[in-house]
Parts: sequence; C-alpha cells; structure tokens
Amino acid sequence: MEGTKRLITSPKQKLLQTFVCDDCHQYVSQTELTIPSGPRAGERIVANYGCRCEDIKLAEAAKRKQSQLKQGKLMHKFNYYSLINNSLRDATLENFHSSDSDLKHSKEKALSYIQTFDGKQNLLFTGNYGTGKSHLSVSITKKLMEQGYECLFLSLPKLLTKIKQTYNTKGVTEDELLEEIRRVDLLALDDIGAEQQTEWTTSKLFEILDDRTGKATIYTTNLTSNELKEHVNERNFSRMMDNTNVIVMNGTDYRRRAF
Repeated sequence: MEGTKRLITSPKQKLLQTFVCDDCHQYVSQTELTIPSGPRAGERIVANYGCRCEDIKLAEAAKRKQSQLKQGKLMHKFNYYSLINNSLRDATLENFHSSDSDLKHSKEKALSYIQTFDGKQNLLFTGNYGTGKSHLSVSITKKLMEQGYECLFLSLPKLLTKIKQTYNTKGVTEDELLEEIRRVDLLALDDIGAEQQTEWTTSKLFEILDDRTGKATIYTTNLTSNELKEHVNERNFSRMMDNTNVIVMNGTDYRRRAF
C-alpha cells in the first residue's frame, strides 16, 4: 500500500492568471497542470478553479428536464379529465383569427387575462353561436399550462352526462372528477345553458360553483344575462357573476367566416 502511494504523484501546477468569469461572476484561478505519469505524461491541461459555469449548465439542464416532465404530466391530466370537442383540440390563441373588431377585442382581453392571471379572477364569454368563445377559453387554459398552472376544460352538458355515467360504469368516479374540478388552478366550464334544465342539474352546478369559490373559472354561454339567470337559477347566477369579468362576443360567426 505504501509503495502504491509513492507511485502516485500530484500533477505539476502553474498559475496562469486570475480573473472574474463573465458568465458565472465567480473569482477564477486559471491553472496549468502537467500530467506526471501514464500514457499522457507531460501533457499540459488548463483548469479554471472556482468557475461554476459547468455546474450552472448542468443545473439549468436538470431544471429544463423537470419542467418538461411537469408539462407532460399537466397535459396528460388535461387530456385525461377534460371533456372537449375534437374541433377544439388544436385551438390556440395564435390560430384565432378574425377581421371582426369585436372578436379582436375579445382576443386582446383573453391575452390580458393570461398576463395578469392571479388564480382568482373569473371570465364569462357570452354571445352568438360560433363566435369563438370556446376557442378562446381552451386557448387560455393551454397558455396557462405552459406557465405551470393546472387547468381543465369541461363542456357542462358532457360533464353532467359523465357524472351520471359514473353511477353505473367503472373508470373515473364522480368524487374523483369533482375533486379534480375543485383542485385545479383554472376551470373552463363551457356551453352553460345547453344542458337540460332539471333540479338535479341545477343542484350539481351549484356544487361545482361552490367548490370553485375563490378560484379562477371561465364560463361560456350563448344565453343573455336574463336567460342565463332563468336557466341556472338566481343562486347559481349570483355565484357565477362573483368576481367575474364579462366579455360579450357578438361578432360574425367565427366558424362560418370562410363562407
């Protein structure tokens, strides 16, 4: 063992310069090392002692990987729980185009909502059929998911049907679905007013709205204020309008504009 230690010699060191690294801002001692033995004996290498650039690069790479994994999980949950029409799967703010000034203004408000998102403010998109209310809503959820927020997009008629199906089938349970609705940072509840009006649907809507108290929700409807109040009842309407900005979209039919 002692013989082995005697064979191991430290490389010869020569200080070349000292400086502050422009990238990591650390004090660096640039040192020339001469390999003392082995196949590379006599070879000179330069080491920057104190520089943290490589450590920072590794940390940033690990952070990017973690962010990608998180994005993947968020998108997986969004796709698993969301009830969304196929026509909206590819909807983004970038492909929401309209020459109608009213719809342009709606898009600008959607962008402002994303930029100032605080997890508490609600939106209600209302107006004619086919003006892009659902398109903007799902686009908002996608943009916020890019920022790390958990979002769901649910068609209210489909959600109520799904809840009824859980009573007789295996898979996602009602409690599991309602827990996800309660927990996410942003819920987009689409097409309110298209569901059948019954005592059960009204009660279930109240349960959903009550669970979302204090958390951000986006609503879309084709109904006017009075029609919506009559359809969902005054108590539900009051919950929906609490801390909610209304965006009226009565422009040209977005889906038929090509004709």
